[in-house]
Amino acid sequence: MIFSRNSFLIINYISRRFVQNLPRNVQLELDPDVSKQLTSDNRKLAFFKEHKGKFNHTSVLPKQLEETINTILSDIEPQRLKVDMKLLADHLAERRLPIEQRELKTIAQNVIQNLINTEPPINTLAMSPEKREELNLKRQHELMKRLKSSIYHWQPLTFDEYKSKIYMATNFASYYAMLVQIFNEIKKRERNFRPARLFDFGSGVGSAMWAAMHVWGKQTFAEILNVDKSREMNELSQLILQGGQHNKTPIVHGVVYRQFMPHGRDNIFDLVVADHTLFEFENRFERLKAVQSLWYNVKPGGFLILVEQGTIHGYTAIIEARENLLHRIAVFDETTKKNDDEINNEESLTEHDDSLLNQRYSPAHIFSPCPHDLTCPKKQLNIPCRIATRYRPLQIFDLQRHVPDYKTTEMSYIVIKKAERNKDDIYETWPRVIEPIMDRKHHQHVRLCCPNGEYVNVPISKNKHGVGLHRLSHHAEPGDIFPVTGELIEDKTINNKEDVITPPQRRRRAYRT
Repeated sequence: MIFSRNSFLIINYISRRFVQNLPRNVQLELDPDVSKQLTSDNRKLAFFKEHKGKFNHTSVLPKQLEETINTILSDIEPQRLKVDMKLLADHLAERRLPIEQRELKTIAQNVIQNLINTEPPINTLAMSPEKREELNLKRQHELMKRLKSSIYHWQPLTFDEYKSKIYMATNFASYYAMLVQIFNEIKKRERNFRPARLFDFGSGVGSAMWAAMHVWGKQTFAEILNVDKSREMNELSQLILQGGQHNKTPIVHGVVYRQFMPHGRDNIFDLVVADHTLFEFENRFERLKAVQSLWYNVKPGGFLILVEQGTIHGYTAIIEARENLLHRIAVFDETTKKNDDEINNEESLTEHDDSLLNQRYSPAHIFSPCPHDLTCPKKQLNIPCRIATRYRPLQIFDLQRHVPDYKTTEMSYIVIKKAERNKDDIYETWPRVIEPIMDRKHHQHVRLCCPNGEYVNVPISKNKHGVGLHRLSHHAEPGDIFPVTGELIEDKTINNKEDVITPPQRRRRAYRT
């Protein structure tokens, strides 16, 4: 099977900017189990829209939860709420990771060099001391001006009571939809998984808690730990549990709020979530240290879920955590020990104690969205890997006329399971659709991330691949698992040069001039 992890590399990246097409000697076919289900089901069109690899769906907030949020927002003027929501959404969309010290030095050196190269030659020896001092001041002013325009000024998010309500009105529905889609995939693929403890790091107003209760039910969780450094956020999240009334009993029991990471509770939580949190750390060392602590809180067989915005900067944070988890934290061997020497002393997370690392060793594999544990192919192309989800925005009573019916939001995320990869799982043999389908006149272009670590573009037509695969690709969406297998067919190219028959070359006729 060409999509298996043990297969050889079938794609040579000639260009780093464009994805390559699937080779012509690879034949795609629907998975046998899917074909059997197709022939036994009369509602063929409905099957293509809802097959067992379909995970992209539209999310709507529960009515009672939406009414509670509207009750909390009722004391804010509608026009002011609308303006502040737009400002906060624009600010969050433009956020970047803080610049490291090494990058800062490189940028400063480049700015200084460019300033020297663009400055016209000046004979400072012929100047008076006053003119020379004035020239130096101008140079310093121009240097500071260029540095400010070249360096991103990162600041952590701070919230008071009003800003917390604006944050809830702006992001609750979209974050809730993202996590519901991720949790639904876990529930659909892991039917025996019943989480009892949830740890939400950077919980905010509790969107992860409500999404998990929506998927698995309120009675499933014995403990829900929400950790957020903002006291106002924790109070607002607790107010939502109380139905918007301070004196009311919470509708869910076992919910605990903290402002700091718990210690001494390793291997306890079935679900550990960090939703839009990695941007709040001031450097790479603090981010990786937090990811390490989150991983140690995951119970064997549990899941660690990291979600960020679907931009190149959010994708960078996810890839950074992905590589660190797979190659430095979850796996320990001699190669990892050697690779640690490449990291600066300030970025080393723990001392190299072999006995401690062996005790902390735990198997891990990527559950979603990557169907492999290899290097992300989109990283080489410098393209963010992001999955879209549709949701209905918060229906605020005073602004309901101006709110669109549905919106689409994009996220970069990763789900890592603390267990060995199940080779018998049929989902592990299928590629995943990671970009929107491009419809053409008689075919579609489907871009897949394959289990062998390749990122390929597959043109699917009705004449070449059949009606079934053509209709399946027509209804596919980013985030869906594509239930196909790829088999190598006989390559008709002649490898033996002796068997190649070359036709005689035609002689050119000589013409008189």
